[in-house]
Amino acid sequence: MTLPNKLQEIVDDIASMSREEKLETLIAYAESMPDLPVRFQEERSKMEAVPECMTPVFIIAEKDDNSGIIFHLDIPKQSPTVRGLASILTNGLNGCSLEEIISVPADFYLPMNLQEAVSQQRINGFMGVLAHMKQVAVKVSSE
Repeated sequence: MTLPNKLQEIVDDIASMSREEKLETLIAYAESMPDLPVRFQEERSKMEAVPECMTPVFIIAEKDDNSGIIFHLDIPKQSPTVRGLASILTNGLNGCSLEEIISVPADFYLPMNLQEAVSQQRINGFMGVLAHMKQVAVKVSSE
């Protein structure tokens, strides 16, 4: 399985962690996740919702100067696990090409053994976020 370099580094790092370290890392990712840029805050109706998550998650993307894709997510701060999981994806995929993003397999997370730290429901939501990020990437690439 070939992943974008940044995402592969994250997977490798988390795979080697204990349950407690995984939880601490998710919290750190959640805290480092930037707020939705002001220019998108009034455009929630244009954002892709992720119904697989019980927490409200909305995604929008734009192309960067190098034709890479940058994702912006709107997730409540009071949902640190969801924010942490989503932040793993944005940190691993922001700046990647459409081809790199859509080639990420749905089960890429398995080596991280996330089930040690989060529920299956959260993992299902995590996979939903990835699926919707792929859809948004296709849309923004065709604009």
